Amino acid sequence: MKTAGILSQEERNALQRRAEGISSKHRCDVIIFVIDDMTDNDGAYIWARHAFEEFDFGYGDEKSGIMLFLSMAERDYALIAYGYGNTAFTDYGKDVMLDNHILPLLRNNKYYDAFSAYLDKADEYLAMARNGTPFDRHTDPNATDTSFMIKLAATILIPLLIALIVCSVWKSQMKTAVPARTACNYIPAGGFQLTDQADTFLYQTVQRIKIERSSSSGGTTTDSRGFSGRSGKF
Repeated sequence: MKTAGILSQEERNALQRRAEGISSKHRCDVIIFVIDDMTDNDGAYIWARHAFEEFDFGYGDEKSGIMLFLSMAERDYALIAYGYGNTAFTDYGKDVMLDNHILPLLRNNKYYDAFSAYLDKADEYLAMARNGTPFDRHTDPNATDTSFMIKLAATILIPLLIALIVCSVWKSQMKTAVPARTACNYIPAGGFQLTDQADTFLYQTVQRIKIERSSSSGGTTTDSRGFSGRSGKF
């Protein structure tokens, strides 16, 4: 664990013990790696991947691991996985871990809390994976496809609202009509004779609902060197 002086020694030791315990229990390295600044423009993801290989991180023959990487000067982060880490930490899982638990704390400079949250979620995700159900879109009880529901509501409700407005306008225009008790006012003096008849198709209304499919069915996307991950600013 490298933390670039942003933690006290007591905090560092506590996190180190927790990380080692989680790594040993689940046979997957859980790493926090922080540097002062990056000396080139390769980006946090490339730096994290290089550090993982350069410092020989990873548990066992598969070099399984998960790494949270920070560069303090640029306020860049990367979260990468390798080996069994790719199984336990899916693309969806990394997104939830970062967006819901780590990045909000990092943006408020609560580094110890952010690292603690990272270790908590790493322990949870690894336990789920070892039990055969990695944390993913279909195993997250809090996952809801709200975008689909919004699109479905818009597709149905907006046309109905338009139809209601049109019908209301038509109804208001017919208020001057007086109901007739008989049909004699509509029949000419010589009587009514039907000379021709035909069925004419005027129009039909078809309502189509486009069902959006998720761009990702779950799992993990790896690069050409076997790493998966995400990077950005905090």
